[in-house]
Amino acid sequence: MLSTFLFDLDGTLLDSKKPFIIAYNRALAKNGLPPLPADESSAIRILRQPADKIIMDLIDEKKALDQRFVEAFTEDLREAYGEVYESHTSLSPFAKEVIVALKSNSQKIGIVTSRYSFADYIVPSLNQMGVGKHIDIIVTSQDVVSTKPSPEPFLLAAKKLSRGPDECVVIGDSPEDILAGKAAGMLTIAYTGGFYGIEELSRYNSDLIIDDLRKLLVLVNNPL
Repeated sequence: MLSTFLFDLDGTLLDSKKPFIIAYNRALAKNGLPPLPADESSAIRILRQPADKIIMDLIDEKKALDQRFVEAFTEDLREAYGEVYESHTSLSPFAKEVIVALKSNSQKIGIVTSRYSFADYIVPSLNQMGVGKHIDIIVTSQDVVSTKPSPEPFLLAAKKLSRGPDECVVIGDSPEDILAGKAAGMLTIAYTGGFYGIEELSRYNSDLIIDDLRKLLVLVNNPL
């Protein structure tokens, strides 16, 4: 029986598109580089990639291979994000309502995210939005050797919560979330309200596709 809901963070629990776009544009401008595409959907297609691929897309190859430059750019990016995340990040629609309802039904709630450089901002963001106290565990890329689509982050979260894979459900907005959850032997739910839409996510054979987080509540008493 399901007892644990493992959420991706950005694009699933958090609507964080705007702060990432602003932060990247500030870091790019500081380093004399062109901004992200003005069209939000085009910018998001770049930013939803793994961090190393984002760098390769935004910086010329010579600079991308310069470790000192990449480290300095990453620090500029982290600083810029720290300046804007509080005022530009919000919870996804109905996220708080769903989290509170799950906890009232004795469910464990974990966050499993690929964040690395921005990991320090997770707890302040969640606390600011009034949901931090409901989260039982947070696993970031700092905690694992292999990130999504490896199952390692989800398996680590389950282990720390003393839960088996068959007790866990993974909710995420990216192909990596679904692939990682399936590889971990967990129920997988694709959420179309984030960085990827239904057309893209439907290719990955999740157990369920939802456009509204409230639909998760059905699983508490009626698991798939």
